[in-house]
Amino acid sequence: MQAHGGCQQLSMKQALVFILILSSLAGVAQSRDEKELVERTYLLSHTVFGSKDSLTLEDLFAQTASYGHSGGNLQTRQEAIAGVSRNRSVYTDTAVSNIRVIVEKGTAIVRHNFVATETAKDGKVTQLKFAMMLVWIKERGKWRLMGRQAVKMA
Repeated sequence: MQAHGGCQQLSMKQALVFILILSSLAGVAQSRDEKELVERTYLLSHTVFGSKDSLTLEDLFAQTASYGHSGGNLQTRQEAIAGVSRNRSVYTDTAVSNIRVIVEKGTAIVRHNFVATETAKDGKVTQLKFAMMLVWIKERGKWRLMGRQAVKMA
């Protein structure tokens, strides 16, 4: 660096390093949100199609959540939590894939694919293959599910 009148000039290489550091720092917050959203998406899937734990669902769902099923049925937060908790189907071979996250100012959209084998209480076996869209909002310092819509995939 050369001094000119008490100010220092950065070399091109130093300026690029500085810009890269700033860019990586700016991306850290978004990366942290994206990581948390992916973790909460997996937790939601595990809870809905696995443990069916109502306390976990209470923590995951926003107060005014809307929960849409692939058949067109829409449920409120309370209806969805009660429905999941009472569901006696067993899900195996579950997989979440192709997760895409968009975050903007306390709101996020997470899209992913979900497949599973459902064995209903009566023994009927159904292959599930859905595209999911989840809308998450920051509520009381956590990402909480505001909306969910499942769509059957061919």
